[in-house]
Amino acid sequence: MNSQKGIGLIEVLVALMLLAIAVLGFTAMQMTAVKATDESLMRTRALTVLRGAAEMMRANIDGIPAFKTAINGTATTLTNTDTSNVAITKDSCMTGGTPVSCTIKQLAVKDALTVKQYATDNGLNVGMATCPTKRTTTTSASGVATTISTVGQDRQCLIAAWGDTDPIFLDTAVASDTTKDKPCANEDAVYNFGAQCFIMEAY
Repeated sequence: MNSQKGIGLIEVLVALMLLAIAVLGFTAMQMTAVKATDESLMRTRALTVLRGAAEMMRANIDGIPAFKTAINGTATTLTNTDTSNVAITKDSCMTGGTPVSCTIKQLAVKDALTVKQYATDNGLNVGMATCPTKRTTTTSASGVATTISTVGQDRQCLIAAWGDTDPIFLDTAVASDTTKDKPCANEDAVYNFGAQCFIMEAY
């Protein structure tokens, strides 16, 4: 009686299955690496945009309220920035590369609109909110209730978001408002799960 030599069909199928699993695992690893790289790129862009915005705010402290209004708005031109009612865009306060006279509020609006345009060009949405200044928690130890209040300075938080995340602080999404369907963080500035955004504390 002659015995068979070589490998059978079962061994071939098992080997192919193991190879397929290895290929799928490698593909998944590559996809994860690409996603992490994209996330890192967006965070770098967000940091660059927010750092520029913070420097603009630092250079024009008195214009921060106007800056905040403009950066949180949707308009690309604002006219009611002060009593002059001059239309301000991201290209205002300059004529042929030469600075022209602008009020503090007009300059702040111009800076905010410039930041918004630069952010949009880089796939980002930007916003600004007052950083949480007070948080009160009550804990109980041995039956004794203790209330701890933490008070901070009234600072502004710059927010850059991408993907389907909105640059706002909100505890729950507003189903009737598509601009508030996925907040970056809750009202305590704690990042929401799965949010794609970056928060920077500024002036």
